[in-house]
Amino acid sequence: MIPTPMLDLGFAIGPLHGKRAFLPGGFHSFTAARDVIESQARRYPHANWGGIRAGVVVLDEDPRNGGDLDALNITVPTLTVRTGSGGRHAYFEHWGPLRGKVDRHPGVDIKTWRTGYTVMPGSVHPDTGEFYRVEIDAPIAPLPEELLPLVEAPRYVPQPTVVSPERRSNGLVDKVASASGGGRNAITYWAFCRAYERGGEQWLLDSIREASLGTGLPEREIETCMRSARRTVVRVSA
Repeated sequence: MIPTPMLDLGFAIGPLHGKRAFLPGGFHSFTAARDVIESQARRYPHANWGGIRAGVVVLDEDPRNGGDLDALNITVPTLTVRTGSGGRHAYFEHWGPLRGKVDRHPGVDIKTWRTGYTVMPGSVHPDTGEFYRVEIDAPIAPLPEELLPLVEAPRYVPQPTVVSPERRSNGLVDKVASASGGGRNAITYWAFCRAYERGGEQWLLDSIREASLGTGLPEREIETCMRSARRTVVRVSA
């Protein structure tokens, strides 16, 4: 049976074998086009139906694994479906990134339209033979703010890294020291440019010179690289 009420709520749906989306593309092939859905219903008359809607997430209660939506103290009424296994699907509107499970509440998963789908009411559970049915017929409510700390994905906050001038300068010297072959001139010139940009301290210029000599680059070529780098930096800065 086509879950017409879910279509009316803006869900895209597709046929399922049990709980598995079997058409090419999986749930990505779900559609809201009624002529396509009617054709699928004629072709697969005994299929269940799965659905997704952008901006809608589902808290999926699995009592077999200790799930209990009541423990979340949800006070706002929202569309809720009793599943064929005895659990519940509570539907909410939310666009932000979410974790896969509700924090500190085992047995309550989070399903989003980006990563999966839910079995629609009117379908039959493949193991129990029980119907999925609407338990609370209410508009889909925004996800309560008090649940956000439990469901939002952890955010990575990069820590600022402070690199001392000496450490950065040592990186220039190391780069020159590891140069080989025909790339030695270009790397030496590049390192001298960076050194002049940083003030042209004599100890750093001498360190780059020594590192370059260690690679076998002739001193006259090192001098040429240094003079060219100094002219370049002065010209750009002028």
